[in-house]
Amino acid sequence: MFPFPPRKPNKKVIIPQKKNFPSSSPRRVNIPSHFQKNPLITYSQIEIERELQKYPGLLRTLSHAYQYQVTFMDDKTENQYWFCRNIELTMVLLKYLNEKNWSVDWQEKPFILK
Repeated sequence: MFPFPPRKPNKKVIIPQKKNFPSSSPRRVNIPSHFQKNPLITYSQIEIERELQKYPGLLRTLSHAYQYQVTFMDDKTENQYWFCRNIELTMVLLKYLNEKNWSVDWQEKPFILK
């Protein structure tokens, strides 16, 4: 008779299982590093309009990185916007601007440009 090679063991069949992710988990948002580093960021009206043309999702990104918006509006000059990370920094900024006799408006997110 002929010599037969030894039999190979049967391969184990692994059935892939579906992972159930919770549907309510929020999407991870990439916040640019310059927003992560700075607790306060300032934009003029012209700068923010230019940035919004380049990056239409800028306000959404700012609302992920910052909590409060301070707006200075004047008829003679252009609007100024400050975005602050926490209430303590916002209060310090408001106190400083009130000492300069600037009339400012502040709000929590969602941010709105006026």
